[in-house]
Amino acid sequence: MAFQPSHMPSSRRNSHEGHTRSGLKKMIEDKLHPHMDKSPRWYANFIDNLPIGIYRTTLEGKLVFLNKAFARIFGFKSTNDLIGYPEINLYHDRKNRGTLIKAILEKGFVKEVSLPFKKNGGAPIWCAITARPVFDEDGLVVFLDGLVRDITEDMEGKDTIPSLDEMFDAIDDLIALIDPQGHVLDINTAGAEFLGFHKDTLLGKRLFEFIVPKYRELFSLYLSELPKTAREEGIITIADRNGIERHIEFNVSRVKQRSAQHHIKCIARDVTERIKHQRKQLIKERFQGVMEMAGGVAHRLNQPLTIINNIVSDLLSDSVTGNTNHDKIVKIHHQIQKLNEIVKKVGGINKYEPMDYVAGIKIVDIDKAS
Repeated sequence: MAFQPSHMPSSRRNSHEGHTRSGLKKMIEDKLHPHMDKSPRWYANFIDNLPIGIYRTTLEGKLVFLNKAFARIFGFKSTNDLIGYPEINLYHDRKNRGTLIKAILEKGFVKEVSLPFKKNGGAPIWCAITARPVFDEDGLVVFLDGLVRDITEDMEGKDTIPSLDEMFDAIDDLIALIDPQGHVLDINTAGAEFLGFHKDTLLGKRLFEFIVPKYRELFSLYLSELPKTAREEGIITIADRNGIERHIEFNVSRVKQRSAQHHIKCIARDVTERIKHQRKQLIKERFQGVMEMAGGVAHRLNQPLTIINNIVSDLLSDSVTGNTNHDKIVKIHHQIQKLNEIVKKVGGINKYEPMDYVAGIKIVDIDKAS
């Protein structure tokens, strides 16, 4: 996977980055004592002893470089234990890596993004991430370079309303933080636009207000199950500011912090077109089934009806007009003709036309369908 940026030509960018790197190196060297060792080993030791984690990962997620501080932050004894390690295994919520990468590629840089991670062994930890993409000579992204700070104590010491990091504004899906009662604590720009409001207007509102009434109880049930399941997902229908109904596929998860306010993270995407397509496909498949069944029924009925028609015709030719039995045979003949018409219509069905029957049941309207 590679990303081609559009905001700067690769040659110009590579030249700019090359000057930046050489300039940074010269600045460091100018500050050093003239007789101080400036060998590659010195630089390696310098990076290893920095009090902040430094790392490089492939776009696919393999760690290819890290310093000792990075290993310590995540509870590993040696940097060698992490070379080639899947970076996604360090995330508390694996989906956060995809969100972070999307923000990096779209913005070109992210700064101090706070995300929950986990140490070697599973202990929870909060880190602030600063990262940028690294391009090859063709302008394709080959690595992501980043800085990591352990901010667990800062996060656990907060007693403020949770908020989303700016990287979530680069995501097209609706992302919101809500309290256990469903009040919006924060929402990204795409989510606010999806609902038809300005972000500030939505803060404090109940998300339930936008859910179509018949689905509100269902959504409440999902939220009530979170303490036991930690994560719930499903599809519900919402109505935006203009009353337009849309189907959304949502995923809610509970975020627990020691001192900070417990909250729920909700990620939703518009699946209205998908649902419409599925319904059309269902109607198409149903119609196909109706046609196949109708053709089969018509074919099976034709043979016995043909025999009955022939017998009734023989009886009519042998009976005497005005005889009681003759009149009865005539009535039977008329009813059989009606059956023949119905069978003909059933065999000629070419569109799906339902009609109300009883108790809310719908059946195919044969007259309109053929």
